[in-house]
Parts: sequence; structure tokens; C-alpha cells
Amino acid sequence: MMTVDVDKAKREVIRAGKQLVKKGLAARTWGNISMRISDTQFVITPSGLPYDTLTEDKIVTVNMSDVSYEGHVRPSSEAGIHADVYRLRPLAGAVIHTHQKAASAISVCQEGLFTKLEKERAVLGDVAPCTAYGMPGTKRLRRAVEKTLSEYPESKVFLLPKHGALLVDSDLESAFLAAETFEVASEREYRRMVGKNVSSGKRPPELTKALYIKIRRGCGAKHLIYSREEATLLFSKKGVKLSPWLDDLSQIAGVNIGCYSISDVKSIIKELRHKNAVFVKGYGALCTGDTKTDALAVKMILEKGCMAALYGEKAAGSRTLKSIDARIQRFVYRYHYSTGAYNK
Repeated sequence: MMTVDVDKAKREVIRAGKQLVKKGLAARTWGNISMRISDTQFVITPSGLPYDTLTEDKIVTVNMSDVSYEGHVRPSSEAGIHADVYRLRPLAGAVIHTHQKAASAISVCQEGLFTKLEKERAVLGDVAPCTAYGMPGTKRLRRAVEKTLSEYPESKVFLLPKHGALLVDSDLESAFLAAETFEVASEREYRRMVGKNVSSGKRPPELTKALYIKIRRGCGAKHLIYSREEATLLFSKKGVKLSPWLDDLSQIAGVNIGCYSISDVKSIIKELRHKNAVFVKGYGALCTGDTKTDALAVKMILEKGCMAALYGEKAAGSRTLKSIDARIQRFVYRYHYSTGAYNK
């Protein structure tokens, strides 16, 4: 019977979370990290708390058999998936679930990624299969992951469609290396399909300060951030709505994000009253939030959503979220998750 000191395991989980944020593989509360401490229990990050604020008393001890947990802090909503991994993989010592950018973008085609480079195969294995789709935190997603884990017993990395990646390894250091390596491989696949320099051409002038102030006051946003990231800028040139390609895009930014001419200030303001982002045709996008950190999170997710759309337009078999799934997730995030209801 294997046992690991609980306090040491909690410290390692916290350290891994901070590493993920530092490397840009996670942000705020997205994703989850766990470590096996015995044949029957593991510790995991909590639901809805930022990685940079975690302390040992916030890391939750969970029982594999029924996903019950110790203490008053609620574990990640994906704790059931972690329990299944440890049950099906007796040698697995750590699990990391990320919403890393390139991996999330290529997940929209719902196909696995075959590892091409020998040095990457040593870390990732031959293939990162893609599970069937299920909304976050649902039994459907848990069953989909369990099925794929059983079908690919040698795989260490799994794509969760329209969502992110799941990394399984003997320890947290190895799982973290897998996350980094997989992002490099995913970025290469994204560039292969979309292009090496998708934002080529003369960049448009930025919005004027006067217009920026007018929009912020009009929509009532506490914080308004102007986004001119590569994929965001390119997508804005299309002049079309951004469909719900990713779960967290729908949750945090909004469903079917509109794009309007720079002269149509009225429509831009109206869009931002109901959503947390809007495209200004050819100029990029505007992102809102109750805090600067919230607005920056929207900006980050919008860029990822644009990458998913650009990739999905060219990758065979790609599809957006069903409208009902996207709207349910937006509602749940706005009125339950973001208010802390899931942590009580």
C-alpha cells in the first residue's frame, strides 16, 4: 500500500498550480490539479479559487470510491474524473487538467493528436486521444473520459473537446512536463492548419481615447480592456459573430459575440451590456470585467476562442458547441459559479 504525507502533497499541488500560471498554462481558477496520497485517497485543488491564493487548508482530501471529501471546502467539480483516473491507473500519481490555449483550440475538431517527434513521444506517448463531449462537471463528461482512459491504456495525455487537456503521469513534475510538451505540439498543429503569421498585413490604428471612454461609460463597465492579440485581430477583420467554440468562452465572455463597425458605437455599447466582449471590425475587441483581472481573463479566453474558430474553419470535423449547451453554461457561470455558489 502506497502512502504520501498529506501536507507535503498539498504543498506540491499548490506549487504545481503556481507553475502552471507562470507558464501560461492556467489562469485564475481554470483547470484542476491532484496528487494521489494513498490507494484510496487523493488531494485536489478546490472549486472556484485562484491558484495564487491557495493555502494548504484549501486543498481538499477526496475519497476515490465515492468522491466524498473531508472538510468544508468543496473540491474541483471534476474531482470525479480524477478519481476515475486513479482507479483505472494504479500507477498514476498525479493528474493535471488545463485549459491551455493551443490544446484547447485544436480540441474543436474532436480528433486525437498523434505525436510526431521522438523526444515528444518519450513524454507524451504516441497519441493524445480525444474524448466524447460533455459539459464541464457533468456525469456525461466523466463517463466519456472513463471510456477513453480504458480504450487507450498507454496514453498519458487526453483532449477534452471544446475544453482543454487532461494529463496523467507518475508524479506532478512529469505531468507538468507533459502539459508543457503538449502545448508545444498543439501550437505546431495549430500553425500547420492556420498559418505561421496569421496577422500579416498593416495593423489598423487603435481606437481613440475619446471613443474608448464613450464606450466604457455607455456600457457601464467597471473595467474595459482593448484587445489586439494576433488571433483576435484577425478574426475581427471577418466582420462576423464569434460562435461558441469553447466552454469557457461561452461561460466567461458570452455566446455568439458580435462584431460591429467602429462607427456603430450604439451597437457596441448594447453588446457589452449583455456580454463581456465585442469585436470592432478590423480593430480587435473590447473586453469587460468587474475587476482588471476579470477583464484580462476575458481577453485571454477571447484570444483562445478566436484561435479555436480559425482552426475549426479549416480542420475537418470541427463543430461549435450546441447553442443550448453554450447558453446553459453562460447562465450557470454568471449566476452560480462566479458568485461563489459552488464553493458553499
